[in-house]
Amino acid sequence: MKKTFLLLFMIGFGFTIQAQEDWKKLPEIYKDIYGLATELNRETDKVTAQSSIISIATDKGTVSLEERLDKTKPAELKFYQYYLLTSEGKQIHLQKMNAKRVLESFQVKLLQVKDQLRENQDGDVEDILNSLFN
Repeated sequence: MKKTFLLLFMIGFGFTIQAQEDWKKLPEIYKDIYGLATELNRETDKVTAQSSIISIATDKGTVSLEERLDKTKPAELKFYQYYLLTSEGKQIHLQKMNAKRVLESFQVKLLQVKDQLRENQDGDVEDILNSLFN
């Protein structure tokens, strides 16, 4: 009985530590996404990155992701909360699993925008070069 209890305790403790590690990775992922959004902001007006908010303009409106320092925790821990914001004024506080999923979705979308911009630019350059030599 003691061994079973000890095993269950260790498994639960492992999950707790893993959950804390996942929370620590989210700011790193957000920083990467923010850098990508800043780069894209120079090339298009569909993506903006200002202060702690990343916004993507779509046909249906603007969708934003905000990272806020959690004021209920000590500042030196740098524990962040994430919010999904829409142009209709909807503000959704994201729990860990949703925050990770939203961050990954933003990253995928920004990479798609980057690829589209590169393809469009390649096409424009090709058209200009063809017109020069024809």
